[in-house]
Amino acid sequence: MIQKLLNHESKTVSGGAFIIAIFYLLNGILALARNALLAGHFGVSRQLDIYYAAFRIPDFIYVILISGALSAGFIPLFAEKLLKSKEEAWKFSSNILTTLAFILAIGAAIVAIFAPLIVPLIVPGFDAAARQSVVSLVRIMMLQPILLGVSNIIVGILQNFKRFFITSLAPIFYNVGIIIGILFFVPLVGLKGLAWGVVLGAVLHLLVQLPSLKNLGFSFSFLPDFRSDNFKKIFSLMVPRTFGLISTQINFFIITIVASTLAAGSLAVFNFANDLQSLPQNIFAISFAISVFPVLSQLIGKREEFLGTLKETIKNILFFMVPIAVFYLVLRAQIVRLTLGYGHFGWTDTILVIDALGIFALGMVAQSLLPLMVRAFFAMKDSIRPFLAGLLGNGLNIILSLLLAPRLGVRGLALAFMIAGYFNFYLLWRFLKKRFISLGENKIWPSLMRIIAAALIAALAIVGVLRLADMFLDTHTVFGLLAQSFLSLAVGLIVYLFTLSLMRAPELNYLKKFFRSKRGELKTEEVID
Repeated sequence: MIQKLLNHESKTVSGGAFIIAIFYLLNGILALARNALLAGHFGVSRQLDIYYAAFRIPDFIYVILISGALSAGFIPLFAEKLLKSKEEAWKFSSNILTTLAFILAIGAAIVAIFAPLIVPLIVPGFDAAARQSVVSLVRIMMLQPILLGVSNIIVGILQNFKRFFITSLAPIFYNVGIIIGILFFVPLVGLKGLAWGVVLGAVLHLLVQLPSLKNLGFSFSFLPDFRSDNFKKIFSLMVPRTFGLISTQINFFIITIVASTLAAGSLAVFNFANDLQSLPQNIFAISFAISVFPVLSQLIGKREEFLGTLKETIKNILFFMVPIAVFYLVLRAQIVRLTLGYGHFGWTDTILVIDALGIFALGMVAQSLLPLMVRAFFAMKDSIRPFLAGLLGNGLNIILSLLLAPRLGVRGLALAFMIAGYFNFYLLWRFLKKRFISLGENKIWPSLMRIIAAALIAALAIVGVLRLADMFLDTHTVFGLLAQSFLSLAVGLIVYLFTLSLMRAPELNYLKKFFRSKRGELKTEEVID
């Protein structure tokens, strides 16, 4: 049974998205537990700012060298090689694995050596002792991009075989490693324990995927070759994507720089709120984007099928994310108090995260569609337009951050992030529309209006239940707050679905088809067993 689960192959986009979403939910729960432990142990403090600042540097190395290569180049080219033969695909993947591992190792070593010169540039507001702590953590964490780099190339291989179960399991092990660091390493070695937890998580992320890769018959060969045609193709595809990611990372560096000059804990507040708003996006938006990417890559040359698949995926993401954004806005205080309000995390800290989360909630819809839009271009082997949109969006974010943060504090950083997200989405939409003339707006806009109307009606119901429950429950206790939140959310969901059913909204057909398909898969598996 374990062998069957580890090598499960998803047959449809919705099936793949469902598996990814389930594991993103589990991983999200672990991420909430991780953040609760961080908040309870450190509070909104300079120590936590040090950890998040140190994390920014290895994350930069990993993102620009792996995310760019994987999403823009590796997956489409691996799919192309796989259509010819497995042997050619294995040779191609071995070449990319070893070559990128070399690049990552060299990059990590350079950063570790020059960390004392780099760190003051990204945290100018920290004192000398805090900067030295950042340097120490960076040097440990530079093992992470090497391990995650290799692991994520394996993710790309497994996703081409639609092995979404195991690739979705890997991030859970990554968070487990970080939690082990908080619980066991921090008491032993202090703040460095967080860095060693990150490294342990990266090791687990890699190890859990190896059995499934072996089951596919993967034959690894040590083939570092910087001059190979395959590497040149990936490099040509990834360069614009990488520049786009560099602009995004510079954007986050600017946020880190600005936050370091604000009140102590501002960087922690931004990251806590950002993690909370990212959770539903990972579950309902990125799961669809990841699942549909190989399908879109295979539909190049079939214009109508490509557009039809893209349009349906957009509608499915909106069906989930619009009400979630509205619910987050209404329930943001309950969300923050339940997930972070423990230990050293005080009421002032809570208010700061609540305010930032409310602003992030307003930008959730655009942020949830960006991963899909970007992958649509990558499927067409076009990484130039996403780069331009990302560059302009990140440029706007930087300008707004510098203007708003001195006046509004961390809320200004969140507001700049939200506005830039919508601007980025608008540019990508215009680029796609220019290429295809029509993206099926006559189907998407009416669907969006129905979803917004139903979500707003549901929000009113939630507000009513919140006030009613407040009269009968002691919301100063965890149990009372949890009961109030659960009742409000349950009523909101029922009202949302009921309102759509009264409208006879076709969007509900997606849920019906999905559950029918899952029932069918279960019956088929029972017959096979």
